Amino acid sequence: MLFAIITVILVLVFLIICFIKVNVVIEYNRQGVNDNFVVSFFVLKGLIKYKFEIPKVGAGKKGIWFRKVKEKGKKEKDVSKKTGKMGYRQIRRKFEEFRNFNKKYDVLLGKVYKYLRCRLNINKIDINITIGADNAHHTAVLLGLCWSAVGLLVSFLHNKLNLMEKTVNIKPDYMGKKLKVDLFCILSVRIGHIIIVGLIALTHIIGSKFGFAEVRRSVAG
Repeated sequence: MLFAIITVILVLVFLIICFIKVNVVIEYNRQGVNDNFVVSFFVLKGLIKYKFEIPKVGAGKKGIWFRKVKEKGKKEKDVSKKTGKMGYRQIRRKFEEFRNFNKKYDVLLGKVYKYLRCRLNINKIDINITIGADNAHHTAVLLGLCWSAVGLLVSFLHNKLNLMEKTVNIKPDYMGKKLKVDLFCILSVRIGHIIIVGLIALTHIIGSKFGFAEVRRSVAG
């Protein structure tokens, strides 16, 4: 009897956890040559919080360097700061690894995308850009290109994912060279959906490793 009660309680707790939402806030700011990139994770209205920040990025002859700041907890008391460096050859290798990963797991990524398409919400996306060049003509050309690129990005997100609210503001600055970018995006997904994505990935990897997929195809004819 006691075992049955404990089992019911554990099942109820698991179901409650599955319905909890994880909010992901992505922020990117660029002012001149200074970049600031922040990703924050919030659970239970900030009761559980994790923040990853790259407050400064620079480039040189041998590669790029950056500072990383990690903050944990609601009051952000657990803070760690590190400086990293990445050479251009290493960056190219990372791109190659990313391309090979996409090629190797394209079927799995398709399954994950199909499942999350209506379950991952983009609650809000704000894009504010101020752009200027050395003369009015070049500024107008850059402004048109920028509107086209941002329009394609927003259209892609709107068609492929559940985009709920968007704000786009791109304006010129005819006083001289200038590039100011402010990006703010909020994503939300339930923990239960994350667990199911993990199960989809695990099933696909096990099936690929032991040849279940090939067996099914051969039986199907």
